[in-house]
Amino acid sequence: MTRKGLVVILWFPLTTILLIANLTLLARMGRQGSTDKFAQTHTLSSIGSLTRLTATANTGQVLGDEIIPGDARDLLIASFLSAHNSPMAPYADEIVQQADAYGIDFRLISAIAMCESNAGKFMPTSDSYNAWGIAVYTGKNTGKTFSNWSHGIEWVSRYIKEKFYDRGISDLREISKTWAPPSVENGYSWSNCVEGFIRSIR
Repeated sequence: MTRKGLVVILWFPLTTILLIANLTLLARMGRQGSTDKFAQTHTLSSIGSLTRLTATANTGQVLGDEIIPGDARDLLIASFLSAHNSPMAPYADEIVQQADAYGIDFRLISAIAMCESNAGKFMPTSDSYNAWGIAVYTGKNTGKTFSNWSHGIEWVSRYIKEKFYDRGISDLREISKTWAPPSVENGYSWSNCVEGFIRSIR
């Protein structure tokens, strides 16, 4: 038998064996990938109450039965307010919702509250829910009163939009001229304070 004849006879069985081996290997890899995905999915879903956690604003990922776009801004606000023992911490989701509803920076309400009342810990009266120094004028111990935190958060968010944003004013130094006029002569201390807390919410 010639060498060419031997090559032809062995070619088909060897090719068939290699083809079967490759297909078997690919099938195993596919099953392994599916198993890994199943394990990852169920590991994430086993987190339970944390299935709604997200990574970054608007482009984050939700941990749950699957990975989907999400929003972690309420977690950033909750973490920030909790770190300062603020009574507003449970309302972090409302702060973000109202910021979106009125088109303002989601960090602004919390940052102003920190500068005005240590995020609701030092208000004109304990039941005023006025953490933002609204209508608390120099030399006065009273100010605007809200019925609860939700009312205050919504009112202040709308106020910022209508009083400033709708008029094209979003610069904190410009806002401080109305919100805290004495701070302007003090090197814009109010706007510097608010800006510093905005930067710390991350």
